[in-house]
Amino acid sequence: MSKTAPDCLRCNNTRIFISVRPRERYAHAGLCDCIPSPCKTCKDTSFIVEQDSFQRDVAIVCPDCEQYKQKVQLYNNARIPRRYLNSRLSPQNRNAENEMVFDLLGSIFRLLPQRLSNRNLLQTDSEDLKGMVLMGPPGTGKTHLLTGFAYQCTISHGISCIFQSFAELLSELRQGYSDGKSDMEIIEPHLQTDILIIDDMGKGRNSDWELSILDMLISERYNRNQIIMVSTNFTESEKNTLKEKIRNREKTESELFIADTIRGRVGERIHSRLKEMCYFENLLGHDRRIGEDELDEDGSE
Repeated sequence: MSKTAPDCLRCNNTRIFISVRPRERYAHAGLCDCIPSPCKTCKDTSFIVEQDSFQRDVAIVCPDCEQYKQKVQLYNNARIPRRYLNSRLSPQNRNAENEMVFDLLGSIFRLLPQRLSNRNLLQTDSEDLKGMVLMGPPGTGKTHLLTGFAYQCTISHGISCIFQSFAELLSELRQGYSDGKSDMEIIEPHLQTDILIIDDMGKGRNSDWELSILDMLISERYNRNQIIMVSTNFTESEKNTLKEKIRNREKTESELFIADTIRGRVGERIHSRLKEMCYFENLLGHDRRIGEDELDEDGSE
């Protein structure tokens, strides 16, 4: 009876170690030191020899080595911000506030392989799979959950994914214009990936140009029947949506706020397509970035 390999605390037995590099914006994946050396399958030659239908010897890429290398590349292409290098959908992160989101993400994972294998076929109602629009106030863990989702896609399931802050995308587009690139040249990778995650949708000045970029992204993925995941501080109710301070031209002491719903923020066309493409889920609760002492002070009368 063969012995199981010892647990690796660095990579949690995934054989892929996530770290950060100095002055780099994104977390970085690499092969963990726990990978057996030499490879038991190819003896570190990176290929194995098999026979084809004519009994001829044919060299093919080692499936074990290739599997790990592909997952490393998938994670590095996902652009996970370095702050979230430890994000996982771990049971210890589950609580009463996010358990419905956890369950929904689990359902999405179960259906993804079949959906991606049949991506060129029309989906029936029984095979329906949607993405998610995760709504809620700042600090409730939306980005943590979606970067954990990206980790599971790439490292656990070998599914391509791009995590994209909407504000960062706008910045890259402006830079691209200076380099003579078109919108579509910059956005094309976001249309080729299996899963696109847009973080902080609705953030910014909400200008016509910004909305046109968002509309292009969502419309293209809608027409291609592709999965999209979104986080946003704007909800479907004015009661719990993000309240933004606006300039008071009269310069009085009173503060003025505007509370846009997600429909009001992105417009009817984008909202309608997201409704068809995604489940809409609220993630409410206290701001996890604020310490318990600060919460107690704010809540005191």
